[in-house]
Amino acid sequence: MVIGPGNRWTFRAEPEGEAEAPLEPPFGSSGMLARLWRWLLAGYHHARRTIETTERMRWIREGFRRLEARSDPSESLLRRMRTATDVVLVYPEPLSAALVRRRFLRFLRRRARAHARGMVLNALLLPVTAAMAILPGPNVFFAWNVYRLIAHALARQGARRVLRGECALRVHAVAEADAVANVSSSASRAVRDEG
Repeated sequence: MVIGPGNRWTFRAEPEGEAEAPLEPPFGSSGMLARLWRWLLAGYHHARRTIETTERMRWIREGFRRLEARSDPSESLLRRMRTATDVVLVYPEPLSAALVRRRFLRFLRRRARAHARGMVLNALLLPVTAAMAILPGPNVFFAWNVYRLIAHALARQGARRVLRGECALRVHAVAEADAVANVSSSASRAVRDEG
C-alpha cells in the first residue's frame, strides 16, 4: 500500500488474466439491451483472449498494453473483485485496521462514481465512434470505445459488490511496509497493491 502525495491512498493489482464469470447486465436479464450486453461482453472476453494468446497479434498486444497503461491502475483489482469471494487487505502494522478499512471503502466509492461517469461518457460516444465506420480500415475508435465501456462496467460492478457487502472484506496487519490485497475466488490468487 502506498500513500501518495496529499495523503491519497490508491490500490491496484498486477496485470493478470481475469476470470470469465458471467456478468448480469445492469438493466435486467431479459430484453434487447440484455442480449446486446451479453454479446458485447462475449466479444470483449474473446478479443482479450485472442490478443493475449495469438503471436501474430503481438503488435496489437503491445499497443493495447500502452493504451491500458493510460487507464486507472486500480481497474484490474476492481474487475477481479466482481468474482471474488473475499478481499483481504494486508497493511503495515503502524496503521489501524479501522483506518485501512475506511480508506479502502472510500477508495471503492470514489472509483465506482468515476467508472459510472466513464460508462456514461463512453455510451454517449458510441454513435459518434460508430459513424466513423465510413472511414477506410478497421474502426479502432469504436472498438476502443466499446472496450472502455465494458471495462468501466466491470470495474464498477466489482467495487459495488464489496460496498454492498456481497464480498467479505478482511484486514490483516503485517510487519512489512508494503501491503498486499488478496482477492480470492474459487482459486485463491494474490494481488499486489502498488498504488
